[in-house]
Amino acid sequence: MIGGLTAFIIGLKLFPLLPKEISWQANLILGIGLSFLILGTANLYGFSSLEKLNKWVFKISGRLKITSTQLVFLSLSLLLSFCAALAAGTSGIMRHQGLSIGCWIAALLLFILGGWQADEPFPKPTRKTWGIALVLFLVSTLVRSLALTDIPPLLNGDEASAGLSAAAFLGDSSRNIFGVSWFSFPSLFFYLQSFFIQIFGQTTFAIRFPSAIAGGLTVSVVYLIGKRIFSERAGLLAAIFLAGSHFHNHFSRIALNNIFDGFWYLLSLGMLWDGWKNQRRSSFLAAGLSFGLAQYFYASSRFLIGIIAVWVLVTIVIQQKKLIGNRTNLALLILAFVVVVLPLGLFFIEHPDDFMAPFVRVQGLGDWLSTEVQIRGEPAWKILSDQLIASAKTLISKPSEVWYSPRVPILRPVSAGIFIAGLILLGFRLRRSSSLLLLIWIGSFVLIGGLSVPVSSAQRYVAVLPACALVIGFAMDEIASLLEINWKIPQKWLTVISLAIITAVGVSDLYFYLFTYTPISSMGGTNTLVAQRLADDLQDKEDLQVAFFGSPRMGYYSIRSTQYLAPHIEGLDFIHPWGSEGNPQLTAGAVIFIFLPGNEENLSLVIEDYPIGTKSIEQNVDDSVLYWSYTVNNFISP
Repeated sequence: MIGGLTAFIIGLKLFPLLPKEISWQANLILGIGLSFLILGTANLYGFSSLEKLNKWVFKISGRLKITSTQLVFLSLSLLLSFCAALAAGTSGIMRHQGLSIGCWIAALLLFILGGWQADEPFPKPTRKTWGIALVLFLVSTLVRSLALTDIPPLLNGDEASAGLSAAAFLGDSSRNIFGVSWFSFPSLFFYLQSFFIQIFGQTTFAIRFPSAIAGGLTVSVVYLIGKRIFSERAGLLAAIFLAGSHFHNHFSRIALNNIFDGFWYLLSLGMLWDGWKNQRRSSFLAAGLSFGLAQYFYASSRFLIGIIAVWVLVTIVIQQKKLIGNRTNLALLILAFVVVVLPLGLFFIEHPDDFMAPFVRVQGLGDWLSTEVQIRGEPAWKILSDQLIASAKTLISKPSEVWYSPRVPILRPVSAGIFIAGLILLGFRLRRSSSLLLLIWIGSFVLIGGLSVPVSSAQRYVAVLPACALVIGFAMDEIASLLEINWKIPQKWLTVISLAIITAVGVSDLYFYLFTYTPISSMGGTNTLVAQRLADDLQDKEDLQVAFFGSPRMGYYSIRSTQYLAPHIEGLDFIHPWGSEGNPQLTAGAVIFIFLPGNEENLSLVIEDYPIGTKSIEQNVDDSVLYWSYTVNNFISP
């Protein structure tokens, strides 16, 4: 009755919000709500005509191993998720933000209440386990947060574009969080970033800090999952490696959504494995919810669908008896995914180009493959096999590139060697579901990288690193166990040695990132450096305009860093020589003229017209000129 009345009220609220052509959907919500209300009331009065319906309700709830009330909760969770989608709409502006977000959160809570088994034995980690997980989170987050504004040294254009998308939520609270923003990425990530901008201001730290938190959480969860799958020692070793990993630290320090994928992959697949092995309903619910939430972040999360499907099918073949106890749990996992992702899914149905955009940008088939066949004179299968080999090498021997170009592979020599040893050891445990899960996880990303261009693009391998960490932790733990059994070496000494080795690997990786890579990193090149230096100079200035002479190399807004960090400053691009009629009109009382190399003649002309000004030069680390600045405080338009 309460659920039906709530749905009916929501339907009334939705009716004036929906366009006329889809107003029938509000009527559908009204009808369902009214039906629930009438059926609930009739049931309380004991109408005998409902006996057949009640039998069906008890039969379905019995199969799902829940109560009839919980079945109502599950039904309402799906209905409220649909209401959230209707209240959000499929444009950039939400029809009703409060109603949409409220319905979505209520849907998630109702689903948890509906699927939970109160009598299920629930694992209770010890205080020691929670304490270690908390310390790992705090230390790894602190490592990723220190000097966050300066490492990486530049806020590049993509980070700034993400920041502008986040800042837009502060200026327009009706923006659709279940739609897409910059680069066709789901808006929820930028919406979360906006809270940090509200706290820390429109700064580099504000938009990078969520990534640092996500990185710290991933380290902590690697420990918990590794402990569950393998052992306490394996989980701790995996977490220590990931805490120091140069690759993971880099993506934990940039203002993009990539780093979140590792967290969601780990949580989704780790909880799925735990639920399958122990036939634990709560783990399946956690897996389904995190699987759905993952879709609101980086595009590689969509491959979770294939990884889960392949692992379940292979595991069923090996462990057929497990399927009988987990069929219901798998159904609830799918329902959890649908409830979480429904608002975004309906948006993508309306805008399929936005869904496909991340894949179109990087796919290695089609025109690229045809061109390569012609250039290299080799068959397509040979080119694709070379791509897959290069993708695998990116983990252990081929340097990553694009978003992170450290001139070393993702796993440096020592960690790469341990990783290979771990893969070999997993090969002797192929009938174990945990081994299959890690191998399918890693193999999927080798395939993803191989079908992408360029093949070693670092940003597409972020979600596989937790799997690599688990393999490394398992390898060290298994080697220690074998030495203990065969050579009778005391376990305590083996644990100390293993921790010392992994700690040394992690510290070495961290030192490499902070003191070897960072001083030579560019993160965008000279134009990005120009934008950063200009933004730093403009942040504390007010009531002026910037006349930007950057043609043909760049414009004032070409790199969004300046716009994000100094949003109060208006920049005007001067693409014609000073004095030309085609140039924009300057109206401020104070003007800063910026001249990139190649515009020296314009600098001379401006000084000639405005001799009372202040000239300065901004130089690169190699003493080359980045740009000349000329400030006129009492500007009068000619």
